[in-house]
Amino acid sequence: MEDKLDNVDLNLFDALAALDKKDYGYYDKLTIEQKKKFSAFMMVHWMSAIKGGKDLQSYYLQSSNYHANKYILNENISKHDKLQWLMLCASSPGMGKQFHQWIPHIKQKVSLLEEDAKVKDIKEYYKKIYPKASDSAIKDISDEYVRLQRRKRYLAEQFPELKFQDVEVLNEVVSDEDIKKYEKEKGN
Repeated sequence: MEDKLDNVDLNLFDALAALDKKDYGYYDKLTIEQKKKFSAFMMVHWMSAIKGGKDLQSYYLQSSNYHANKYILNENISKHDKLQWLMLCASSPGMGKQFHQWIPHIKQKVSLLEEDAKVKDIKEYYKKIYPKASDSAIKDISDEYVRLQRRKRYLAEQFPELKFQDVEVLNEVVSDEDIKKYEKEKGN
């Protein structure tokens, strides 16, 4: 039987290096205390952002989303840390250790549609994610994010019984014309 890792704390950078190497057995080597500290949500956030060539950055981002991110919060998968570890390993290209960087999240109240997004804040966020993008591209992406976020907030206010995921779906199927027609029928 392989030796358990001695350290009580889960070393984030050792775990990221194991993911970069596609070490599917790494999770099994963790102690019970380390396994308790494992957070797939945090790992996928770190895993998805690397410094390096544009193609490799794009690969990590897209692969992390495809193999892990979209499943991490699934009510069945979230109960199985080892499965989450395996999904994270699957997202790595297996090219050896990379430099992973922390990218802050968009403010939680904005993400959860509790506050309006501000273009200035969203631009700062996207500049960190896409440091080589032009100012005009960052502005366009930020403007679109703010527009969609306000639209989702409107839908959430109009239909308070809907869950967050349902508002996301409704936003995809309802057009701006549908919203204008709805407002006209309400007398607004």
